[in-house]
Amino acid sequence: MLIKDSISEYRYLNFGNIKLGFAMVCEDDVFRDVYFSANSLYFVETGTATLRAEGKPVTLKEGEIALIKQHSRIDIEKKRNEKNDKDFRSVIFYLFPDFISEFFKTSKKKGKNSQTITSNVIPLTKKNHSKELSQALLSAFTDNKPDKAILKEKTFEAVSLLIKRNKDMATFLINNGDPIKIDLYEFMVNNILSDYTVKDFAQLTGRSLSSFKRDFDAIFNTTPHHWILNKKIDYAEKLIRKQSMKPADIYHFLGFKELSHFSSAFKKAKGVSPGRI
Repeated sequence: MLIKDSISEYRYLNFGNIKLGFAMVCEDDVFRDVYFSANSLYFVETGTATLRAEGKPVTLKEGEIALIKQHSRIDIEKKRNEKNDKDFRSVIFYLFPDFISEFFKTSKKKGKNSQTITSNVIPLTKKNHSKELSQALLSAFTDNKPDKAILKEKTFEAVSLLIKRNKDMATFLINNGDPIKIDLYEFMVNNILSDYTVKDFAQLTGRSLSSFKRDFDAIFNTTPHHWILNKKIDYAEKLIRKQSMKPADIYHFLGFKELSHFSSAFKKAKGVSPGRI
């Protein structure tokens, strides 16, 4: 995902087998070819979002949610709420395969043997269901330092509600919950800015850890850590030079925990501190 002028706030949180992305958009905009590496719950808090993949577009209003199939590419048109002058706000819950396995093991829910849903985007809620889903999904996320256990419990709760309201969702998650071995080069290029671990990358590309490292070395002739770090530093330099962004504004977005860590890595790669560009 690229940083766009219309984005006024963006956060990405990593909680193991649940990842969360929060975005606020200050003006109407179209985000094209957005890549979803895992099955995801796309929740619109304010404004509207129109998701276009194959087939009929899906429009989500405030409080509505959709399930997006892993490895989908979606065009998303985001619009502010003009009536109350609120910026567009969305939360994406990325559900990793081991989260899905844990959910079904814990909840003991079952799906059908045959696949009944083939779309990349599946709207899941009706208007009168939005309030309980909003409470389940957002109560943990709005905390600046959400507790991992509470977050997992709330996400379990939300998925349970969605399955209760949509009889085919369990089947969809079961049949699409396993990692698929996919093109490694394309996946890495589309996920440069994520803060996935090497283990996450292996799982999402349908490989064992050893197989992932072996395939990665054959394609990129380096280690995953060095390749990802260099790509992030290159992108950071572009943002600073061409968009006049400050290091303090981008280091967290790029997956660095501390500004000092980002500055040190940048200087080591480029020979100059980011603040002096």
